[in-house]
Amino acid sequence: MKMKWTLILLLGSSLAVTTLGWTYNVSLEIMNWTEARQYCQTHYTDMVVIQSQEENDYLVSLLPNRSGSPYYWIGITKNHKNETWTWVGNNSTWFGNDSWAENEPNNNHSTEFCVEIYVNSGKNRGKWNDEKCSQRKFSVCYKAQCNATSCDRGICRETIENITCHCEPGFKGDRCQTAVECPHLPKPDNGDFSCSGGNQTFKSTCQLKCHLGFLLIGSPAVTCGANGLWSGPRPICTSYKQALLAVAGCGAFSALCCICFCWMKHRKRKKLTQVRQPEEVTCPSSEVHG
Repeated sequence: MKMKWTLILLLGSSLAVTTLGWTYNVSLEIMNWTEARQYCQTHYTDMVVIQSQEENDYLVSLLPNRSGSPYYWIGITKNHKNETWTWVGNNSTWFGNDSWAENEPNNNHSTEFCVEIYVNSGKNRGKWNDEKCSQRKFSVCYKAQCNATSCDRGICRETIENITCHCEPGFKGDRCQTAVECPHLPKPDNGDFSCSGGNQTFKSTCQLKCHLGFLLIGSPAVTCGANGLWSGPRPICTSYKQALLAVAGCGAFSALCCICFCWMKHRKRKKLTQVRQPEEVTCPSSEVHG
């Protein structure tokens, strides 16, 4: 699903860089941060959101170089001095150790609650600077390529040059289009499995039906789980004679266990009675002297 960035086009009032994933769009007019975000939301998806240092560096490599201000607004902001910097749209608080320029963010004017990214040729290239939101700069927007049909049974995520589907449990494939399969159920003795839809995939249920004259032991149905394994112990079909012998054997074993338990309990009680029996006490005789 990968595709290299292929073209830079002049489209009306913006500069667009296209990939199979999202599209970065740079305004050709300067505006304050609020206007810049409104512009992005009106014409594209939103102001650019950067999810890693790799994405940050890659974005800078695509943006037109500038020797000085105005640079480019990016979609990270806060409302108050003591708040955490937050990305618009996904509320992420990511920023790397190398994101900020030296001695930034410094909140120099006590109201520097928006962020620009430097694209000059100096040591601060690709670094961020907190800035007053009223300043006028260019805007970097993005247009999402994920849509309702991108992933059949999963969530679409956009990364550099790629779209990735994070599949729901029980599904697999590059678009989450394939249900997980469970191992083929072998034909049971004295019976047959009947599976819903004829499949043995996630959420499929297979029912065991015994042949005439045979008895079902266990739950009659098994279900294919998201981990590719069948639920519960496998049911079996057995003859009535074997079933009766099994029941009789279990009954005899239970009776034997009960007899042994009662015998041991009786022995223990008898022993405790012997230990607690009081010893015979002999009193000394008294002589009476006249």
